[in-house]
Amino acid sequence: MLPPAVYLWRMLEFTLVGQPDTEGAVAKLGPARDLDLLVVYYGELARRAFLGRILGAAGYTEPGSQLHLLEWPADRELDLAGLVRRLGVTKVVLFGYDLQRLGLHFSVANYFPLTVGDVTYLIADSLEFIEQTKDDGDNRAAGALWTAIKAHFVASTP
Repeated sequence: MLPPAVYLWRMLEFTLVGQPDTEGAVAKLGPARDLDLLVVYYGELARRAFLGRILGAAGYTEPGSQLHLLEWPADRELDLAGLVRRLGVTKVVLFGYDLQRLGLHFSVANYFPLTVGDVTYLIADSLEFIEQTKDDGDNRAAGALWTAIKAHFVASTP
């Protein structure tokens, strides 16, 4: 049997978990707006043109004013749940992220929208992967992405 002091110490033992800050992401997004979609991606500037074509096909002809568009490094943590709450968005599209690095603790297959806590998430492969496979003649990832976007993420008409 452990002495009372050691036993008490073990009862009080706990692990501190750091929560990444959202301020860097908010600063990148600019002024707050009442928008319902957040798109998070990473990669070269050339990938932004490909993303622009995807969003344009979904009716987002002016992404900067119709949705929140965040370029975020894949290896940097982000409190996505806190950012979603702060922005008040109801839809999130993520391109190529490890969900745990974003503070999300659920698992879902790519291209299958999932609603958690009134927010619909679409997890997709990275823009680089989707564009490269499409250029190589394999349209499966691009087709699956487009099917999911058409079903849940098309711009609403004013």
